Amino acid sequence: MPPLEQVRDDVWALAQPMPGEQLPYSFLYLLRDTDGGVHVIDPGSDGDDDWDSFVRALGAIDAAVTDVRTLTATHLHPDHLGMASRIRDASGAILQLHPAEARALAALGEHRPDRARLERQADAWSVPAERRDELLALAVGDAPAAGASSAERPRPDRLLDDGAVLDIPGFELVVLHTPGHTPGHLSLRDDRRGVVFTGDHVLPHLFAGLGLGGPTDTNPLADYLRSIERVAEAGDHEALPGHGYRFSGLGERARESAEHHLARTREVAAIVGRDPATPVWDIATRLTWTAGFAGLRGFTLYSALSQTAMHREFVEGGGLDGLGGTGPIG
Repeated sequence: MPPLEQVRDDVWALAQPMPGEQLPYSFLYLLRDTDGGVHVIDPGSDGDDDWDSFVRALGAIDAAVTDVRTLTATHLHPDHLGMASRIRDASGAILQLHPAEARALAALGEHRPDRARLERQADAWSVPAERRDELLALAVGDAPAAGASSAERPRPDRLLDDGAVLDIPGFELVVLHTPGHTPGHLSLRDDRRGVVFTGDHVLPHLFAGLGLGGPTDTNPLADYLRSIERVAEAGDHEALPGHGYRFSGLGERARESAEHHLARTREVAAIVGRDPATPVWDIATRLTWTAGFAGLRGFTLYSALSQTAMHREFVEGGGLDGLGGTGPIG
């Protein structure tokens, strides 16, 4: 676990553990305004250890929980939003989300395990009989947050539209709506300090999973490709991501992330170009996966199949044609 790090005179990064997750930690950011108030970006996972770490970090910067004024979550996943209710209850702080994320959060809050829907998806994807049970055992098909507790699904107090400026004295943090990972994912750009809080939109060591915020009316890949340029335009800024480590070269990494997804799209396009009737399962088995298709189990298998279906829909909708057939974006 990295120690509490001061990344600007008035900005600190706190790594918070993610027990039971594939990633070891997520970043909670602390901002001190010119009036002495504290503002939190991505409250992180909820747990007693996380809470104790948060309180100690506040003490290290000569602050207390009661000094917290606002909580801003880049997106709805529990490793970014989970502790929001606990902090709000203790401080009276205002919780802020993008409107699309608030809608997705409410929809996931109403979601109940639906075996019948998983069965329909398994049928549509032509999942073989010997692999169906591990998918049906999930009994949830939308996102990791779908199984979150009610404490991890708090209602926001304020909605942040694209272009809004956060109410933090001494800061000029501009909201960028950057969907794809989830429908209401947002990034925050501060030109004065030369930083962009990227959440899970652009990461230094991983590529963002797409479509992990529940069903949407739009294609998450198309959303991601449109929004990636929003952060790429701030290419000289330092990126403060949700995981990994802060990094420079944001523009290059943003385009690399887009190209990663487009490479898979082209794989799918080549397969369906030879046989448009190829089922999703057969397409997925032929794609390049970091751990190999044989290593995918449970939710990772479901996610791989969902993303394969997303890429296929993008191809069939002429998405590559709009990029000149090859990409990359620019």
